Amino acid sequence: MIFSFRSYRRNHPRFRSFAYLCCVVLFLVVQESNAVNSVPSVELDSTRAAMSTKDDIQVIFSDVDGTLVHYPEDVDKHKGSSGNRILALPPSSTGMRGIISSRTLDRCQSLRRYGKKLVIISGMRTSTLLKRLPYLPRSDAYCAEAGGRIFYPIPIHEGYAGPVIKLEPYDGASPNDLTSFGIVEDLDWRARMEHSKAAGVDGFVGMELQSSDREPIAISERKGLLWDWANTLVSKGCVLDTKGYSTCFRLNRKHQIDISEEEFDALASNRISFPKGLSTSVNLGCVDFYPSESGKKNCCVYLCKKFCSKEGAPDLSSRAICLCDDDNDSEMALACQHAYVPGITSQSMAEIVQKNPNQITVTGKPATSAEGTVATEAALELVLRNIA
Repeated sequence: MIFSFRSYRRNHPRFRSFAYLCCVVLFLVVQESNAVNSVPSVELDSTRAAMSTKDDIQVIFSDVDGTLVHYPEDVDKHKGSSGNRILALPPSSTGMRGIISSRTLDRCQSLRRYGKKLVIISGMRTSTLLKRLPYLPRSDAYCAEAGGRIFYPIPIHEGYAGPVIKLEPYDGASPNDLTSFGIVEDLDWRARMEHSKAAGVDGFVGMELQSSDREPIAISERKGLLWDWANTLVSKGCVLDTKGYSTCFRLNRKHQIDISEEEFDALASNRISFPKGLSTSVNLGCVDFYPSESGKKNCCVYLCKKFCSKEGAPDLSSRAICLCDDDNDSEMALACQHAYVPGITSQSMAEIVQKNPNQITVTGKPATSAEGTVATEAALELVLRNIA
């Protein structure tokens, strides 16, 4: 009699039981493999973020403080590891001293190697930005004062009279990554800020890239909608932080003497009316005021149009990704195709993340155990996965 394996496997009960057992084991092995090789919260959000093709994303915008740069209590204790040295930045005008990792700097350059534009966008004053440039990722544009001023890197040429940016070495950097460069300001954008219904021209005096003997004009003598409002606040007892700013000014809660906590909170939450044509946001616990045409989102829209190819609409929702952390980033985060947050720094940002789980991926606490530079590196890795 000829043995029929097909008949045996169909009719023999032991074979059927064995086949079922094999299927169960195979299923469990696959499930265990998936659990070991992925971080569920991050991988899930990464998948949600991949709504545009890799070629669609052309610009990556990144905040600085709390996003790329972090502020541990003891900077000297953070040295990094082999191949990932930590760089300590010079203190800011307020005495804050931050750190950035070599891996953060290297992954930012990887984004540019894939042909994407990298834009640094921060609420910091222009004078602070210029001091920090050697420690920040080499980028295609640098934006300060909540988007009020835009600068571009240029090769140093004969006759160049502006600042020369000499980048600090970091692990993984090539000689090309560390090439010194000069910077120039976007004069078209500046012309918008110089309008009398915006910041006016007076704030730029003594704040040019080229060295000058001219001193900044006193706030009480500056003309323009922004400075009119600044002087109004001064008359009400507010202490303003205007040093190093041309298109923006700041109210720091710690500096206030003659206004109450309730009055400061009212300013921070827009419960006190201010002139039409100005906007405000909260950054690092301070209140920033700037022209409505400025602000991080509007600056991003302008640069997206400038950098994106003519094929397709240069729209943030399909062309840009951002990294951010604070209240003043919220409009930018919601306008871009996706946002990555290395750490949540305010209750309002936590609420925005909770309401927009498909729009924002948190790579640090409380979503994961990562924090500081490690969370930033994780965010950049996810961005690279989406564009590579």
